[in-house]
Amino acid sequence: MSRQHYIINDETMYIVAKSLGRYTESVIGELYGEPIECLSIPNKILEHNCKYHFQTYASRKDLTRSLSGIRSKHPIILDLFGSYIYFCTHSDRVNENCWFNLRYIDSYYDYNGNTKVKFENNEEMEVNISYSSFNNQYLNAVKLHYKFNLAKEKTYRKDETPKLAYEHQHQEMQYINEAARDTYLKYMRGIDQINKI
Repeated sequence: MSRQHYIINDETMYIVAKSLGRYTESVIGELYGEPIECLSIPNKILEHNCKYHFQTYASRKDLTRSLSGIRSKHPIILDLFGSYIYFCTHSDRVNENCWFNLRYIDSYYDYNGNTKVKFENNEEMEVNISYSSFNNQYLNAVKLHYKFNLAKEKTYRKDETPKLAYEHQHQEMQYINEAARDTYLKYMRGIDQINKI
């Protein structure tokens, strides 16, 4: 039985399009269990999940653009902590666009003009995209991940004095909270700017 909506979680590996004649639905793969079918197209699932994390899809694209300079086929950071980074196979204007969680890609290689992807749980999937295009999208997601963590680190490394283990853990939580707050405020300012236009 297909569901109408899907909430992305820690175990979501991919959201791929499944064409059914004139309609397109989604198949979602999780680290454990059978694939889940959803009546929404992959792009709508990503948009819905951005709202679930209190942002719009457009603001997530803007974050990617500002951090990494990527101008098209933007990888997306769903949450404020950078835990969920997804990259796409096509433009988000295409219903058959598929999304992959950077964290669960084990390897990928050229396979008869397409790309064969192996996930962390040893599941394999053939994706209708050339190896060079998939590689480019994967590297864009890695770049976003790196730039996001660099920005977080720059924000958090104010105090470099040695700490005891429990003090260090407390400080790490403060850094995460400050980074989330800083990222949130930047997005809200961006939304205010968009609304003024």
